[in-house]
Order: sequence, then C-alpha cells, then structure tokens
Amino acid sequence: MAGAQPGRTLPYWVTQLPSADASKNYYYRVTMAEDFTYDRAYANAFAKAVMESKWKLGVEVHFQDDIKSLENSVTEGVNVSQDFVNIPMNKVCDYWEVKHTPRGDMIRIYVLWQVASVGNKEPQFEEFTKCQ
Repeated sequence: MAGAQPGRTLPYWVTQLPSADASKNYYYRVTMAEDFTYDRAYANAFAKAVMESKWKLGVEVHFQDDIKSLENSVTEGVNVSQDFVNIPMNKVCDYWEVKHTPRGDMIRIYVLWQVASVGNKEPQFEEFTKCQ
C-alpha cells in the first residue's frame, strides 16, 4: 500500500493520464473513492473502475448491485468475468490521503489502472514505474 504524502501535490497521473500504446489493447483509467478505512475506499475505487470499464464496453451497469458483489474480490491484478464479459485490469499505482470531515477522518484514494480496451483481445500490460 502506497502512503499519503503530506504537503505534496497529487501525482501527475491523477489529472493527466499516461499515454498507452493502443496496439497493446489497453488504456489507463483513474478512479477516486472515499471511505473511513483504506480497505473500503480501495474496494470502492476498484468497483468504480470495473463499472466504468463495463460501461465503456457497452455492458449494462447496475452500480449498487455490482459494487456489493465486487467488494470482496479486490486484488492487485484482477480479471473480472461476469455477465459474459472478461475485462482484464492491472492496478498500477495508488495514492491516498486523509481528509478531515465533521463525521471523522476519511481516506481518499486515487488508483491508476491499466484496463483492456477491447473484450476479445488480450492486453499486453506494460510496467509503469512513475507513480510519484
């Protein structure tokens, strides 16, 4: 788990996605989520990435139903297979910070993913080392 970086600005990849080689059949996506624990915030960011990827591929999305089913399947590298859709994804980087709220401290996490751009071709994910 990457740590928060007090006093620093967000990593560049939060606002400016890295470029991906389209011939390798993947693209980059950033998801942001908040919750009271790191694990819950990360699960929410993962579920958002899956939902957005399904939507981009034209698959019907039911966010509330799917987020519950996905929360327990969070891993570093994932391959989501449901509704006859196979979406390879690779977690590349994460950055989190504590956000003080009247209800208590919240964890805000940003996660950079490599996501398959088409459903019928295996992506060739590349190593990404510029997380900071």
